[in-house]
Amino acid sequence: MSLKLRLILIINAVLLLILVLGSILAIDMAKKNVRAEVASSEKLTLYLFEIGVIKNPKYYSIESEYKPLNLQTLVHMRHLKIEFYNLEGKLIESNISDTRTQTMDQAPPWFVNFMGLISDPWQPKRLPVEILGEPKGTIIITPDPSYEFGEIWNQLTGIFYLAGTFFILTNILVAWIVFRALSPVEFILQALTQLELGNLKVKMPDLKTPELSVISSKFNHMVKTLRLSVEQNHKLSQKLIHLQEEEKKSLARDLHDEFGQSLTAIHADAAVLKNLATKEYPKIKPSAHAISDLSKHLMNLVAGMLNQLKLGVLNELGLEEGLIDLIRSWKLRHPKIRLDYQVDLKGLPRITETLSITTYRIIQECLTNISRHAKAKHVDIKIQFFKKNVSSKMIDIHVQDDGVGFKKSHRDGFGLSGMRERIHEVNGSIKIKSEVHRGVILGIQLPLKRIPK
Repeated sequence: MSLKLRLILIINAVLLLILVLGSILAIDMAKKNVRAEVASSEKLTLYLFEIGVIKNPKYYSIESEYKPLNLQTLVHMRHLKIEFYNLEGKLIESNISDTRTQTMDQAPPWFVNFMGLISDPWQPKRLPVEILGEPKGTIIITPDPSYEFGEIWNQLTGIFYLAGTFFILTNILVAWIVFRALSPVEFILQALTQLELGNLKVKMPDLKTPELSVISSKFNHMVKTLRLSVEQNHKLSQKLIHLQEEEKKSLARDLHDEFGQSLTAIHADAAVLKNLATKEYPKIKPSAHAISDLSKHLMNLVAGMLNQLKLGVLNELGLEEGLIDLIRSWKLRHPKIRLDYQVDLKGLPRITETLSITTYRIIQECLTNISRHAKAKHVDIKIQFFKKNVSSKMIDIHVQDDGVGFKKSHRDGFGLSGMRERIHEVNGSIKIKSEVHRGVILGIQLPLKRIPK
C-alpha cells in the first residue's frame, strides 16, 4: 500500500472516529433532552387534570355517559398519549387522532426501536376520575416520545448530510494536500530507480520543501561522488587489465627466451644421448628416450602457455580461427561436457587489437568459469559478426550452460568483474540471466571500430 493511500486512510479513520463519537454524544444528549421534555409535559398534564377534573369538577359538564371529557382538545399534547377508560375498562376517548399521526414527523422504525432500547422504559401514570363523588373511570397518561424521536431523526439526518458533505470535501482537500506534499517523492523514487539501473548521470531537480531540498542536494552530491569514484575505478581497472596483458607478454617472452631455449637445448642433448646410447651405451637408452619425450612434452606445454599468454595465435590464425582453436582445446580437456559452438565472423572488417583481445579473453573467461563453477553438462556458444546498418556493426556473443546458476543477489567474482571491465573499455554491453539450478545465459555485444589501413 502506497504512503499516500495510507495517509488518506488514516485521516479518514480519524474523521470517522470523530463522527461516530459525535453521533454517540448527540444521541445521548438527545435521549436526555427527550426524557426531560416528556417528563415535564407529563407532570404538567397530571397537574392540570388533578386541578381541573378532580378538584374542580364543575368545570366539566357531563353531556354523555361515554364522553365525560373532551380529550380531542388535547391533541396538541404531542409528547403524551392520554386515554380515558370507563369502569368496564373500555377506551372511551383519546387525544391521538389520525390527523396527528399523519402530520407527525416519523422516524424509521429501526431508529425508534434503537432509541427505545437505549432509553429507560416509560411507566404510564393512572389518574382515577370521579365527578361529583361518582367514579367514572381512569385517565391513563403514557409518555409518547415518537414525535421527539422524529425530531431527533431529522436533526441527525441534517447533521449526517452536513458531515457527509464535510467528509467528501475534506477528503478532496486532504488528497490534494497529500499528493502535492508527496509529489517530490516520485522524483526521488525515479532517481533512485535510475541509479539502481546504473545511470550515473541522473540528477534530482531542486525541490521547494526545505527538508526535501536538502535530500535533493545530498542525492545529487552523492551521485556526483559515486560517478567520479566509478570513473576512477574504471580507469584503474583498465590500467590493471593493460598491466596484466603487459605482464603476460613479459612472462611469455621470458618463457620463450629462457625456459623455451633451455628446453630446446635439453631436447637436443637428449637426441645426442639417444644416438650415443644406441651405439656405445645401450643401458642409458631408456633414460635418454624419457628425457627426450619429457622435454618434447614440456616444449608443447610451454607453446600452449605462450599462445594463451601472448595470444600469438590471434596474429597467426586470426580472431575466428583463434577462437575455434581455443574452444576445441577446451573441449579436448573436458570430454565429459557436451560443447556445441558456432563461430561465424565472415565479413568482419579489420578491428583493433584491443577488441580482438577482448573477444578472445571473454570466451576464455567464460570457459574457465564453466569448468570451475558451473558443473554443467551442456554448453552452447555462438559468436557472430552482426551488422544492423553501415554505422552499427558488432560482434555478438551468446554463451549458455545448464549448470548450477546463481541468484540475482550474486556478487561478481574477479573473473566476471574483469570481463565487465573489458566490455566497458570497448563500449560494449553485457546481459546476464541466471536462476539457481537453471544455468547461466550471457549476451554480449561488442561494437566495432574500424582502424585505418
